[in-house]
Amino acid sequence: MGKNIIVAGAGHGGLTAAYHLSKSGYTVTVYERAAQESELGYEWEDFFDARTFDEAGMPEPATGKIPKVPISFYGPNPDDEPISQVFNNGEVEMHMNRKELYAHLLGLVKEAGVQIVFGCTIYAPILIGNRIVGIKTSLGDFMGDLVIDAAGVDSPLRTNLPDYIGVQKTLRKYEYVYAYRAYFNRLPGFEDVKNEYKTYFVDDGDSGITWAVTTEKTVDLLIARFEPFGQEEIDRMNVIFKADNPHLGDELVSGGQVTKIPLRRPIAILVADGYAAVGDSACMTVPIAGSGIANSLRAGKILADVICADRNEEYSAYSLWKYQTEFFEKIGNSSATIDMARTLLLNLKKSDFEFFFGNKILTSEDLSFNTNETSAKEMFSHFSPSIIIDRLKKVGANRSLLKKIGTLAVRVGKLRLITSRMPEVYSRADVLRWAKKYEQLFADTTL
Repeated sequence: MGKNIIVAGAGHGGLTAAYHLSKSGYTVTVYERAAQESELGYEWEDFFDARTFDEAGMPEPATGKIPKVPISFYGPNPDDEPISQVFNNGEVEMHMNRKELYAHLLGLVKEAGVQIVFGCTIYAPILIGNRIVGIKTSLGDFMGDLVIDAAGVDSPLRTNLPDYIGVQKTLRKYEYVYAYRAYFNRLPGFEDVKNEYKTYFVDDGDSGITWAVTTEKTVDLLIARFEPFGQEEIDRMNVIFKADNPHLGDELVSGGQVTKIPLRRPIAILVADGYAAVGDSACMTVPIAGSGIANSLRAGKILADVICADRNEEYSAYSLWKYQTEFFEKIGNSSATIDMARTLLLNLKKSDFEFFFGNKILTSEDLSFNTNETSAKEMFSHFSPSIIIDRLKKVGANRSLLKKIGTLAVRVGKLRLITSRMPEVYSRADVLRWAKKYEQLFADTTL
């Protein structure tokens, strides 16, 4: 084999892997659909874990660290008090514009010697037998010793792999969302309105996620739905937003796109002979929050380390399997647990949310975690047995809800058993059997 690495798509995880591999002596080329660098990323700002760059082994940007921003969670009943996060003084997180983040990452990979080909649409993988050996693109066929798939949630590589490879090709409903994100002007005359990060568990009885983040100059709106939607739904939601946020103006400052985002645990199999998936291609977003920046950058470093450790330069499913096991141990298993907990949210009715808020089933401490936290242990660390028992007593008045929580607890137990039995060494038959059990546990989204 050799050291010619193809990175399909300029995703965050792919760029991280490219950076480390190029610095280690590999020839790395990134093939990206966008026509030029300025087209990468959305005019969105994201919060993510302040530890991310350190754990990804990359230099931090000069700016971006800020005190953690508390979120206020609102239920469907306007008379119920919101639940607001509380952080200790000194806790920080990263806050970056997506385009600024890309500028930082691209600067690093170029300095490391990575070649980037823009304006290159990827069509499909090229296979010889069971091995992925290159990519078909609008600029021709390109061959490599390893293809890193960082081409997004609907990656044309992953979705066109043969079934016998075993890598999951398509996502089920509720495993992705269509998200609209836009920044509007903040109207003058509302100086008494505090800057606030409002997340709505239920908006007007519809399934989905919404938020309104008020800053000194703008109001950042998010509308996320499990079904595609257009301007009519955006206009309808703007009316609802304005009723609760009268300082929301009509001038679109930036953003305004609708994009598809994975919202689930990582796919069951990340590797094949000559192939590894990272970032949105592998569904590495945080299942409840949706952002995948932290997970993707961390995964890119894990992948690069495993590739560099392959002294025989085989880049086979067998030699790349260490990437899978290490990623799941550090990130994937927790993401799967969070995704299982998300099943409860999918099954809650408007009346259930009213019950939660009205009876104070959830507290500020319960929700005082970073929205991009990757560890289920950190997110739910304060739930001692006594606290759990106390909350269940409160829930007891709602038998239907108690039953759902009980069913969820059983499934979480089964999930932990399955993830603990992931094969330590790659064998296609063993891996396919394990992946089938892993995915089947999430097939039923009802509780």
